Amino acid sequence: MKNKFTLLLSLILSLNSFVLNAQDKTTGKIGYKMKMSEARHEYLNGNIRGGLLIYRELLKEFTNDAMVNYRMGECYLDLKEWSLAVEYLQNAKNIDENVVPELYYQLGVAYHRNNQLDNASEAFNTYLPKSKKRDREVYDVNTMLTQVDFAKKMINSPVKVEITNLGKNINSRGGDYSPSISADGKTLIFTSRRSDTKGGGVDKAGDYKYFEDIYLSEWDSAKGDWGKAQPIEGKLNTEGHDASLSISPDGSQIFIYRNDGKIYIGDIFVSKKRTSGSWGNPKDMEKPINSSYFESSASLSADGNKLYFVSEREGNKNGAQGRGDIYVVEKITKSTWGEPKNLGPIINTPKDEISVFIHPDGKTLFFSSKGHLSMGGYDIFMSKLQMDGTWSKPENLGYPINTIDDDVHFILSTDGRIGHYSTVRTDGLGERDIYKIDLSNYDLLKGVQVNLSILKGRISSTNKDESVQGEIEFKNDKGEVVAKTNADDEGNYFITLSGNQKYSLLINAEGFESKTSEVSLPLGETTTHIQVENYQMTPVVGQ
Repeated sequence: MKNKFTLLLSLILSLNSFVLNAQDKTTGKIGYKMKMSEARHEYLNGNIRGGLLIYRELLKEFTNDAMVNYRMGECYLDLKEWSLAVEYLQNAKNIDENVVPELYYQLGVAYHRNNQLDNASEAFNTYLPKSKKRDREVYDVNTMLTQVDFAKKMINSPVKVEITNLGKNINSRGGDYSPSISADGKTLIFTSRRSDTKGGGVDKAGDYKYFEDIYLSEWDSAKGDWGKAQPIEGKLNTEGHDASLSISPDGSQIFIYRNDGKIYIGDIFVSKKRTSGSWGNPKDMEKPINSSYFESSASLSADGNKLYFVSEREGNKNGAQGRGDIYVVEKITKSTWGEPKNLGPIINTPKDEISVFIHPDGKTLFFSSKGHLSMGGYDIFMSKLQMDGTWSKPENLGYPINTIDDDVHFILSTDGRIGHYSTVRTDGLGERDIYKIDLSNYDLLKGVQVNLSILKGRISSTNKDESVQGEIEFKNDKGEVVAKTNADDEGNYFITLSGNQKYSLLINAEGFESKTSEVSLPLGETTTHIQVENYQMTPVVGQ
């Protein structure tokens, strides 16, 4: 009897154990699916880090789950943490190489961005037979393979430049980018996504990073370095997205981008510097520059008469080549602009062009593109305005200026000796940093005039020293008109001209007698020469 009882008790305990184990497994599967669904929901809604945190928790229990590893690798790709993306995508491949059809494509991208170029080629070539053979997929993979081969070529033939991080006075742990420097080299503005931005808010409708704000730094001649960057004074920064696009060559205007974080569009605004030194309220550039589409990036010519900008406007009427194109618009009067013109298929491609910069020489254009032959992501290109008014075929600036990562927001000093841009490098302080490029051993402009000097000053009335908004015409020693510029509301003018030359000036302003003068403009030996010339005009009698 005792043996029967013992046997019965053993059977009951075994059955209970079986039921409990089955429940645990069922609960585990349900919990797995719920957590995977929750993580995917966060990812698809732009909260990449939120999704990643859930995948990390899942990985503790499901270490050898191919899909968890794949999703983590996918998150790290979007966060541009290339080494970790490679690690987890490789894990997924080792566990189950057929976990998703896109595995080898994503692995190829991760290898490419992690500078493992041979592995990238192998992964892309493995993916091609596995793809659905859709034309778009095949085109994208072949484009990637071309970029990998081009990257190998560029790395084996580096250009002679020195690249230096601008340091802690400028860069932070967040993203720092879009540098712009006045033509005299004294003022630097840039965009940052750091914790002390106005309001300290995070863009929950976008990428869950801090909102953009505009920062400013002044050159410290005594220390030979940029001063500690501070949020720009005035009402330029809000609790939404406020990004610097450029500072005008004369330092009197700042072009900014605004987006309230709720909609996926943005416009170009302009702020003018007050006599007190603070910046005025930004004004919408409005039509025809702004549209119902996304406008970003703006660069004003040194004479103030042309604005180059990027827009995603569509349609044959606008000459659109792709999603983001570069346009130019010319001033008709002192306060109105003409219709924007697309720079055409030589510059613009079916893919995106961004971060446009027109050099103070007015002839050399720099921009970043995904559509021209690049090492990967955005590369920086240069094009020159030719005698017939067309642009030359864009040239890739080469390695190590361009890398496999996104290289954007390139600007060049007036004398062509120093460049600045935003990129990701191993010595970076944060997500993205601003760097200086010494171009003294790399003739970047290749024949385009760089012997420029700056002439600036103020036009006023002989009566009470009132400001005069005059037009100045410049002629060379052959009597040819080489440039024109207008004084602003406060009578200030600014222009870049060839140095080591003498110019004849003709100044006209309504209600004043015409004024003529001559000026000799030297050329700086090591830095751009800046010359100040003020002029007074006599009011017409009886007016």
